[in-house]
Amino acid sequence: MRSAIAITYEMDNIPAAAKELTSQIKGKLTLGKNTAAILHGQSDMNIGELANVVSRELGCPVIGGTTSQSSLLTNDGYHELAVTLHVLTADDCLFATAISAPLTDSPGEAIEAAYRQAYQNLKEQDAAAEPKMIFCVASIVQSIDSDGILSKISELCGNLPVFGYNAGDEMEFCKQQVYLDGISGGDRLAIMMVAGNVRPIFQTVNLAGRRLIEKRLITKARGNVICEIDGRPAFDYIKEFPFIDSETTGLVNYQFFVEMQSDIYNDGVPVSRVLNSYDKETGEITCFAAVPENSYIGLLYCDGTDVSATTEDGIKKLLEKLKAAGDDYEYSTVVIASCNLRLMFLADLKESEGKLINKLFPSDLTVSGLYVYGEMAPTSVKGDRAVNRFHNATCAFCAF
Repeated sequence: MRSAIAITYEMDNIPAAAKELTSQIKGKLTLGKNTAAILHGQSDMNIGELANVVSRELGCPVIGGTTSQSSLLTNDGYHELAVTLHVLTADDCLFATAISAPLTDSPGEAIEAAYRQAYQNLKEQDAAAEPKMIFCVASIVQSIDSDGILSKISELCGNLPVFGYNAGDEMEFCKQQVYLDGISGGDRLAIMMVAGNVRPIFQTVNLAGRRLIEKRLITKARGNVICEIDGRPAFDYIKEFPFIDSETTGLVNYQFFVEMQSDIYNDGVPVSRVLNSYDKETGEITCFAAVPENSYIGLLYCDGTDVSATTEDGIKKLLEKLKAAGDDYEYSTVVIASCNLRLMFLADLKESEGKLINKLFPSDLTVSGLYVYGEMAPTSVKGDRAVNRFHNATCAFCAF
């Protein structure tokens, strides 16, 4: 597989933006038999129309989602108010795409229909082909939690590796867009199956800081709600954290998150959960994604230097995996989904992740990334079967 990236800062003139992106790609890359593109866009623009124009010009599907806080990442570093186009092309790989109907009414049926359509599109290209990995971009939809979306996709694909993210916006949580070619919306799921000669490698790193309260056991939970910790109302535990008391109106603005580690739930690899709000009457705490009973949680204090340290660690571990993979397959592409919370913690160090990407990745790897409202990536892969998990406060890497 070969790849290249184009970037434009044109937000308003869609034809001009499309021309700039496609001209850059044509100048860098000779397209193979099969091509697909990932478009990282902005929520305050007609990004669906841009995807449509680029798709027509390059003759390939264009899939993607909008970024958070106008921020993007490439080999060149950190970018604001830009659009990037990451093109994948190969003679020995196949790409099959589909986008769901709105997920608000019957999300399970809509997800399954999109998956079946993508699979049919793959079979129409090659009847013997089977997907090796799934790339997907999702919306935050009230009628189904993000864990549920990923669980449904994993079930449909037989636990193949799934990599993707929830699209972001300008911290409004209502303008994010998911798109495929000319179809876009804030309540959809876009899927791309990759088949043929592809060997994806994944790496995730959680936001890690200074632990202020020892780990405790979640003794009662339902979905994304923590009811009891060590048999007591969950908020009793949270109040041990500095500056949190019964007058606190919300939790998301405080620098801490929940780190889960349960062999039953996620193969022993820590998965983080960001706290959102709490109920004063019940003492229950709501998180942005599911937290199972019998997991251990611990609150951490984090800042921008912690973000940078974990990003550097993740990049180095990914490069070690690529080196260990051998010379019989050439990796050309890395896609990164970094949590919006990490960008918030970076504050005036916001260019730090981009600088690390520019410094540490070799020039023969084409790298693009964005900031999102939740990351999807395996915590482990054995053969072609993966333990796919939905993450918060995490930087997730996929190389293929």
